[in-house]
Formats: sequence, structure tokens, C-alpha cells
Amino acid sequence: MYTTKLPKVISAEDLLSTPIPPTKWIIPGLLPAGLALFAGPSKAGKSWLTLWLCLQVAQGKPVWGREIEPRTVLYLSLEDTLNRLQDRLFRLVGSEDTPEKLILQTECQSIGQGLEEQIVDFVHNYPDTGLVVIDTLQKVRSCDQSGSMYASDYKDVSALKSLAAKYGICILLIHHLRKQAASDPFDQISGSNGLMGAADTTWVMQRKRTSKNADIILTGRDLDRRTLYLHEENCIWLLDEEETAEEQRLKAVPEYLWRVAEYVEQAGKWQGTATELLSAVGISEVKPNQFTRKMAEYANELFTPRGIKYKYTRTEQKRLFEFCHDDDDGADDDIDITQLSGWDISKTPSSSSSSSFGKPWSRKYGA
Repeated sequence: MYTTKLPKVISAEDLLSTPIPPTKWIIPGLLPAGLALFAGPSKAGKSWLTLWLCLQVAQGKPVWGREIEPRTVLYLSLEDTLNRLQDRLFRLVGSEDTPEKLILQTECQSIGQGLEEQIVDFVHNYPDTGLVVIDTLQKVRSCDQSGSMYASDYKDVSALKSLAAKYGICILLIHHLRKQAASDPFDQISGSNGLMGAADTTWVMQRKRTSKNADIILTGRDLDRRTLYLHEENCIWLLDEEETAEEQRLKAVPEYLWRVAEYVEQAGKWQGTATELLSAVGISEVKPNQFTRKMAEYANELFTPRGIKYKYTRTEQKRLFEFCHDDDDGADDDIDITQLSGWDISKTPSSSSSSSFGKPWSRKYGA
């Protein structure tokens, strides 16, 4: 039940020699032990989703394709009545299910005023506890929030974070988003950055009020950023697709850049301007300056996996690209590209049509 107790001061040598248990996952790959924050718009279905997650963990049923170890769950549903919770359970629980490991409560103390002691007592009474949900965080905040908002936010959730770490459980805080839009979804979390700064894992739910679809964007100390694409069916959120941040970045690469990358890979070597490269590949719908910027943005995704070196140099006469394979030991590797302005570019491969090349993006993403 308890995590391994390490000394507060330890040498790097001793740390490297000390066996430490691996990350404990409540939902493998999505929700580890520790403090977690789940924020979403008001009336977006967070409570329905949260109750379903609690049921799955309590019953040891899969969550979005992931096998779950059954654990006792405490769900503090502080904005609901027992009548409302019963109605939701009738709609979520099958006729043969007996979710005895799910404990529900609609009242509790606030942070610093007895909540921590209540959680400790619960864990002692139910040693197999894996998840404690507080819906919502605002219901357990203290009224005294003097000082900076960041310091107050961080202090409140840090008290719960310490409990989660001490007992090896996940404490999941349900929270709200601001109404103001933001380029980064995590900037929409209501309050200061102190909340996300203290949290080990953060989920942000995005959903339009009348839509049956929603996205959950996740990030954390023990998991890479990813997005879950869900749809609601009979009050249950089902997974349509899951993408890592890397997969999303690859998906964002314009189609014409994949064509250029395959052309260069087949050519082996290529030197010339953006205009000449676009012409060689048969791309007419993109302006050279736009093409140059996108090449710089996605060069690592396009050429590194193919073992191609990429250079871009601006001379007095031209702005030149140079491509060659990493294993090319020819003397050209050491040529100063600033001397290329006198080369006869017409001798470089330029006659192939874009129609003769495959589209790696279509194979990856089914486009």
C-alpha cells in the first residue's frame, strides 16, 4: 500500500543502485498515481465521464482499450444529491454488475479543515484504495485565499498531492475551464498556473455544448502529451481515436512536403532553389517563400527518419537547398554551399512528375 521510502538526501551513485518500484497506473498510460486535474467546460459531461471511470476502476473493467486492476474508489460528488447519483448509476451499471468497491459521498470537509484526515481514514479502512475523486475542487477550497492566487492554488493542491504520494493513490480533482479561448488548451484552466504546476497529470476536456463528440488532451510528468477523441453513446464516452503529440505533428505536415521528401529520397542528392525544387516535383500551388518556411518547420520530421541531411543557405545571388544522404561519403559533403551559385542546376534531377511518387502521409493516416 505504501510507496518505497527514500532518504531525503541520497547520492547519485546510491540512487542508481536503489531499486524503485515502477510508476503505479490507475488507468495504464493515462492516469498514474499522484495528483491529477481534470478540467472541462461547465455542463460538458465531466461528471458522467468521471462516474463511469470510477465504475470501471472499481469493477476492473477496461477503459478505452486498457485493462484495469480493480481497486476501491472514493467518489466525492459534492455538487450532486444521492437521488441524482442513483439515477446515473441505474443508467451506467449493467443488470449483473455489483460495484461494491465504489464508495460515494456527497459531503466532506475542506482542504486544511479535515479533508486530508478523512482521506487518510478512508485509505486505512480500505487498504486497496486506488482512486479518490473530488468533484469539484472549488467545493473543498478554503475561504481564506489571501496572498497571490498562484501561491494559494499551489498550496491547496500540494496538500492533496502529498497524500497521494504518501499512500500511492491517485487523487483526481474535477475543475472548470475559463470561458475565454486560448491557443493552448491548458491555459483555459480556471485559476492560476499553480494548479497545473502542482498536478502530476492534467486532463482538459473540450466539447461544444450540443455536440456528441469531445476531445480530452492529456499531459503529465509520467506520460507524453496525447489527445483522446471521444463520442457519447448512452451516457458513456467511447474512444474513437488516440493520438500522441508526435502523431499530431506528423499529421500537420502539409501533403506537398511529403512529396518533396520522397522526391529527394529517390534523387539521392539535390541542390537548388525553392522555385526549382517545386518545379522538379511538379508543385505549382505553393509559393516559394511559404514552402521555405514550412520546410524549416518540418525538416526533422521529413528528412531525419530518411537519413537525409538538409541544409539551407542564403547567398548574395540565391537562397539554396542542399540534400544528401547521411551515408554519402562523396567529396560533395565537404563543399561550401555558398559556392553553389555557379552550378548548372539543370543537371540535377528535375523531370519526375509528382504523380510517380507515393504519398507516405496517406499510408500513415489513411487519407
